Amino acid sequence: MNHLELDNLQTSLNNALNSLRVAMDESRLPPLSSQYGTDTHPLDSMDQPTPVGVYEARRAALACAVELKNLLQHPFEKAAESAFSMYDYPSVQAFIEHGIVDCMAKEPSGISVKTLQSELDLDSHKLTTVLRHLSVYGWIRETQDGIFALNRSSRILLQGQMGRAVVMAPNYMRIAEALPRWLVHPEFRFSKSPDHTAFQLANNTTKPFFEWVKDDKDYLDRFAAGVEAIGEYVTPGILSDYPWQTCSESTIVDCAGGKGSLSIALANKFPALRLVVQEREEMVGPAEANIKARLDPNLVHGTVVAEANDLFSPQPRTGDKYTFMLRHVLHDWPEAQAVNILERLAAAAGPKSKILIIERISGHYPDTHVEPQHSPVNTTDSTAPASLITEQTILNSSFRMPQALALHLLCILNCHERTLDQWRTIISRAGLVITGVYKLRTYVSIMECRAVHTNES
Repeated sequence: MNHLELDNLQTSLNNALNSLRVAMDESRLPPLSSQYGTDTHPLDSMDQPTPVGVYEARRAALACAVELKNLLQHPFEKAAESAFSMYDYPSVQAFIEHGIVDCMAKEPSGISVKTLQSELDLDSHKLTTVLRHLSVYGWIRETQDGIFALNRSSRILLQGQMGRAVVMAPNYMRIAEALPRWLVHPEFRFSKSPDHTAFQLANNTTKPFFEWVKDDKDYLDRFAAGVEAIGEYVTPGILSDYPWQTCSESTIVDCAGGKGSLSIALANKFPALRLVVQEREEMVGPAEANIKARLDPNLVHGTVVAEANDLFSPQPRTGDKYTFMLRHVLHDWPEAQAVNILERLAAAAGPKSKILIIERISGHYPDTHVEPQHSPVNTTDSTAPASLITEQTILNSSFRMPQALALHLLCILNCHERTLDQWRTIISRAGLVITGVYKLRTYVSIMECRAVHTNES
């Protein structure tokens, strides 16, 4: 009997795991363990990119594991898991918010629910069920009956860690619960307006998201911390897989650059670069403070500066001496506004200026297309055989957060992740053309563009 799909997945998984072992050995990485240890495993770093061979093999293996579950799991079990998945996020949130993870970190070998009850004033019977739920999803282990210990993954939830910031971003559940109502709302169902989203329904407001959050500092701070954490996660791939040295003759303008974290990271790694972080007036102070705190003090004064400028205002920096960069900006805006933002940059750009758009390319990422396409640099891996699962399967199944994030942005801003063709349309409408697409060791890519000037059209 021919078990084609099962056989293909088994072969692909075996190939991926074999390649992973070889690539880890070549990179001199220690063996993986799910146990909580005193040292962070190098592959869990938020500062360094994963070696290319390890990155490709790991994502293929993860995709195979997910597809195997899709193939083997009973459909009713899948439906039941979806029905009760609403408790996944609140369980992790409670794990952090009530100090459980920090308390458990003091006892790496394990701590009893009775001790947790005594130290945190939480009911041990309720805690047991919550912690067992978390153990099913790999956050912790029940080493003995009623005794729980952290796993390697738990470390990302500790105080000061980026995973904690993502989980503690507010109001996810209420917005998600409004999604079914939003899809059939008589006024909102076909609207593309940021005033007509699940967010408005969830919070009983007519204000668009960014106006509403201005009135709630705690909400804004937690939301901003979550956004910054996602930015920090993609930064190593951005720094490593694009030829930033080609920008050394220009000043990089980081448009809507937040507190300047990407610009600071670029300057610290490439001291020859000069960068300007542009943000709204109220964000300039926080950006300047962040630059002062995190920029290498040995760099020349003025390597990174912050200034006020709105995305929809004329761009004051003009000509060939500037490169313009937008990271995680355009996905916040519907098509008309995205075109308007890019038109401002096209008008400011000189013939030699680059416009770098750092965004997720959704849908079927092409293997080849008319513009140059670049794979991650510094690749020395030649051990990984071709996978029998497609690149699209790997993109969708190895890491599901990007699609979940796309849904969240739709619900709060009425904006969309875009395919390459959709990006090309927006870029063309703004008077730009794509000159290169760079795949990175993360879920975003860099679309390198330039302005099409009148004498070229």
